[in-house]
Amino acid sequence: MTCQGAPGRVLAMPKPKPTPQARALAEALRVARKAARLAATEVADKLAWSQSTISRIETGLRAASAEEVSALLAVYQVTGDRREALLSLARDNGPWWFADLAAQRETLAQYEKEAIKIVAFGTTLVPDLLRTPAYARVVGSSGAVLGQKKFVGYIDEAVLRRQIGGPQVMTHQLRHLVSIAERPTVELRVIPFAAGAYPGGDYVLLEFGPARPLVHLRHRGTGLFLHRPGDVAPYVQSTVDAVALDPARSVRLIESVVEARPQRGDLLRQ
Repeated sequence: MTCQGAPGRVLAMPKPKPTPQARALAEALRVARKAARLAATEVADKLAWSQSTISRIETGLRAASAEEVSALLAVYQVTGDRREALLSLARDNGPWWFADLAAQRETLAQYEKEAIKIVAFGTTLVPDLLRTPAYARVVGSSGAVLGQKKFVGYIDEAVLRRQIGGPQVMTHQLRHLVSIAERPTVELRVIPFAAGAYPGGDYVLLEFGPARPLVHLRHRGTGLFLHRPGDVAPYVQSTVDAVALDPARSVRLIESVVEARPQRGDLLRQ
């Protein structure tokens, strides 16, 4: 698809990102092929497809129809519940819950690598990409690397004051937030108690430049990806900016919480 740019010049429309279902299905099909000990060229020969078709399906760049998935699974000898689960991915293109926590983390990590900007909201816990390893272990998540891309983090004041993992773990986490806020690519915003009620929730908004953004919601070990424009729009148009402190005041509030916490000597005497 193309659009008209400057006179005499035709610009290509940005390609959409693979949907979460397409990405998960692609990985599952790749794993199934390897489990069957078949090379992509062998599968292409068996189905009279091009090797590029197999490659694009396995990278999520080409959406596979239910009929194509059925043909692939027949070659891979995948049957029963696993076959039905993968066929359901091929049929469903709406919001999708991840029942597999490992697949959820892998898919989210891949999107985070590709995003040019990440906006994370933490109303109950510190967002994943801002967690120290010790804090992450306590809340049951794996360590994540923020990298150098643009990151905006919104954190409710309650998260700063909630005791997670003991005084030392929490103090270290708060100091880590102060340190990471110094990065030029990071904007940290605290939503103070004084803000009152606001549309909250823990979620991650991933922006990909010209391609459409995605939203990831997490709930008790499962995750929901939103990619349809109407579903994503409320998160893109969030009004939290109006109630969050600016970055400088946010850091000062975090520092004040750290200063009010017991010092190491006080902890040893307890």
